[in-house]
Amino acid sequence: MKLALAIFIFIFIVLVFVGWQAFGFWRQEKSLNANLSDVESRLAAAQSDEANLQAETQYLANPANLEKELRAQFNYKKPGETMIIIVPPQSASSTGANP
Repeated sequence: MKLALAIFIFIFIVLVFVGWQAFGFWRQEKSLNANLSDVESRLAAAQSDEANLQAETQYLANPANLEKELRAQFNYKKPGETMIIIVPPQSASSTGANP
């Protein structure tokens, strides 16, 4: 009888230990899956950024497009050209006064 009780206690302790280890592995797997999802979403965002940058690089590789962007963003002009900047009139709603 004492031997059966000892075997039962030993098996119970082993099962508790194995269960605890399985629970730890389950928690670790859950944590790693969450990390994997985060990394995959960051990878997708980086790949999208890369595609956008490659498209912009190809666009700016054309000298005509590069000149157009320089003129638009930095008010670039060629020697001998005159630059005219047209300022749109302010609307009555933005100034608060009636015309």
